[in-house]
Amino acid sequence: MAFFIIIERPWKRIFPWPFLFPFQNKNLESKGGRNFMTTKILKPVELTPNFFQLGTHAFPTYLSIGEEGMIIEGGTGPTFQIMIDQIKYLGINIKRIRYIILTHTHPDHIGAIPHFQYHYPHIKLLTHPIGAKNLGKKELFKQFLLVDLGIAQLMKAKGEIESLPESTKEYYFNVDSVVQEGDQIDLGSGIIWKIYETPGHSPCHISLFEEKEKTLIIGDATGFYVPERDIFWPNYFESLYKYCESIRKLNTLTAKRAALSHNGVIEGNIKIHLEKALKATEKYHYELMERLNRGEIPEKIALEKARFVESLTDIQPFKVMYDLCELMIKNSLAHRDNSIFNV
Repeated sequence: MAFFIIIERPWKRIFPWPFLFPFQNKNLESKGGRNFMTTKILKPVELTPNFFQLGTHAFPTYLSIGEEGMIIEGGTGPTFQIMIDQIKYLGINIKRIRYIILTHTHPDHIGAIPHFQYHYPHIKLLTHPIGAKNLGKKELFKQFLLVDLGIAQLMKAKGEIESLPESTKEYYFNVDSVVQEGDQIDLGSGIIWKIYETPGHSPCHISLFEEKEKTLIIGDATGFYVPERDIFWPNYFESLYKYCESIRKLNTLTAKRAALSHNGVIEGNIKIHLEKALKATEKYHYELMERLNRGEIPEKIALEKARFVESLTDIQPFKVMYDLCELMIKNSLAHRDNSIFNV
């Protein structure tokens, strides 16, 4: 029998919120007369006999299977039904899935949670304590849902879904337990995930490592990476120092593959990826400092950086990219002496 090795820290918050919630596929059964949104069938990716990639390339989630199952990452509203179809395609009974764990609680990583909790209440939600507090802040719900709507519009434009979500009267997050550094989640059959706190991208960010198959869940701890072009956009939205320290922490692990929060999985020498991520962060920071020291205004720099990000991805509106680039300028200014890289 599988068992769960963490210190139980119950944390429950439920709030109603009348807004967008995808239930719209008349061809699928649903509870309470609600319907699911129609989606295209996207096949899951088998990475190991116990580890699968679900969702889409831009917004992946992961399924780890031992005697019990765990979904890693909270997905988005419009990828929820895609995930369910993929789990069915694998022939896995969803009753076998016991947990969903979040790497962090940014809006593009939690959108499927209310759907799972409405339709599959047996699945327990796990997150970092700071993440649990974020999910309990009702004032953030409108922001969460607006981001989810933006993702749905993008997916519809790409033909990944056929229609936008319909509205619902309920929207809530029910965190069952919180996890911290050193906690372990045992799924049985030797599949044990260890928690590592990796702040810097966000205060609540965690990564996970599974020793048996040497799989590392990086999340967004190394920023936004485009494997096809081998390009990084560093994402130290909380702290440059913590971000670099988190990458260094992950580089002590002996992983054979790394699962990212966007753009899939990297196979092979993961230390190379982590070292390149740190080097890209250093280069990004130094460029910002050099330009500021020459007297360039932050707004101009942020605008040019946002245009660079726009050339890499369209998963967020341009204004969001600009605001994040401006935020990282402020975080870089906290380390003008560059000592953070003199390690």
